[in-house]
Amino acid sequence: MSNKDLNSNKLFNSNKGDYEKPSLFLGEPAGLFDTINKQYPVIWDLYKEMKQLQWDENDADFTPCLLEFKSAPRATYEMMILNLAYQWETDSMVSRAITSIVSMYNPSSELWACWQEISSNEVVHAASYSEIIRNSFDDPSVILDEILKVQESLSRLSAVTNVMEVAYTRGHQYALGLVENDQETYNAIFMFTVAMYALERIQFMASFAVTFAICDTGMFQPIGKTVQKIANDEYNIHVALDREVLRNELRTERGKIAMKQCDEMIKNLLDEVTDVETSWARFLFTDGRELVGVTCDMLIKWTHYNAAGVYDFFGHTPEFEVPKTNPLKYMEEWIDISNIQPAPQEQDHLNYKMNVIKREEVSEDFLGYF
Repeated sequence: MSNKDLNSNKLFNSNKGDYEKPSLFLGEPAGLFDTINKQYPVIWDLYKEMKQLQWDENDADFTPCLLEFKSAPRATYEMMILNLAYQWETDSMVSRAITSIVSMYNPSSELWACWQEISSNEVVHAASYSEIIRNSFDDPSVILDEILKVQESLSRLSAVTNVMEVAYTRGHQYALGLVENDQETYNAIFMFTVAMYALERIQFMASFAVTFAICDTGMFQPIGKTVQKIANDEYNIHVALDREVLRNELRTERGKIAMKQCDEMIKNLLDEVTDVETSWARFLFTDGRELVGVTCDMLIKWTHYNAAGVYDFFGHTPEFEVPKTNPLKYMEEWIDISNIQPAPQEQDHLNYKMNVIKREEVSEDFLGYF
C-alpha cells in the first residue's frame, strides 16, 4: 500500500476547510468532529434528546404474554403477530440502513451524531421485537418461520426500500469515486430522507395503532408499554429529524432543485406508501380477524390522517378525503404529544421540554390535528 493510499483523506480529512459552514450532506470529507461551529442546533438538540431517552430491550418482563398468547382469541393473536412481524422486519432493516447510507454522503457533525444515535435506537427497537417473540412463545422458532412467510408484510416495505437501495448504491459509488458530487448524487440522499419521513410518519403510525388497539383492552401490557416507548422515540425524535433535515435542505439551491426534479417521484412514493397501508388494513381484517373498537375503515382513516400532513409538507394534495379529526382517539393516550408543535395559525408553540430541546420552527405537517 502506498503513502498516497494512506493519505487519501477519505477517513480523516486533514485539509478540511468547511468547518465554519458545512453542508448537511456532500460537504468535504470528514475531519475533526466539530462542536464549535454548530450550524444546525436543532439537529444537535435532537441528538442530545435521543441520548437522554436511552433504554434497553429487556426493561420489560414479557413472560406474562406467554399465557396470554395461548389463551387469546385467534383473531387477536394473529393481529398482534402480523403487526409485530412488520415492525420487527422494518426496524431490523432501518437499524442497518441509516449509517451505511448516510456515512457515504459526508454528513455534518450534527447530522452524523444524530443519525448514529437514531440508528442505535433502531437496534433497541428491533431487539425489543425479537425479545417479545423470544419470551412470549414456548418455541419462538415456529413463530419466526410464520413471520417470514407473510409476504403481505414484506410488500409494505417495497416502496421505501427501493428508494433506500438507490441511495445506498449511489452513495457507495460516490465514496469510491465512480460518480461525481452532482445533483443526481444529491437527489439520492434527499430522497432517502423523504423515504424515512414517509416510513416513520405514515407507515409506523399505522402499525402502532393496531398494537395499541389490542393493548388498550388490557391484554399484552408488557408489549404495549415497550411499543409505547418505540412509538414515542419514532414520533418525537425520528420524525422530527426527518422533517428538520428536509426543511434545512429546502432552503439550499440543491434542495430546491431536488424538490423540483423529484417532485413526481415524491408524490408517487407517498401515494404508494398510503395505498399499501390501505391494502394492509384490508388484509388484516380478512379471515375473521378483528380489533375491539376499531374497524377497517377507522384504521384506513387513521392512515389518511397521518399521511395528510406529509403530503402538505411537500405541497401535494392527497387524492383521499382527509379526516377533520383524529379517528382513533385512544392513540392520544399511547403517544406522547407534548412535543408536538401546532400550526402557527392555530396558537403559540409553547410545548417545550425545559432544558432539553428548543425548536426553532413550528411544524408544517398537521401534527396539530391532535
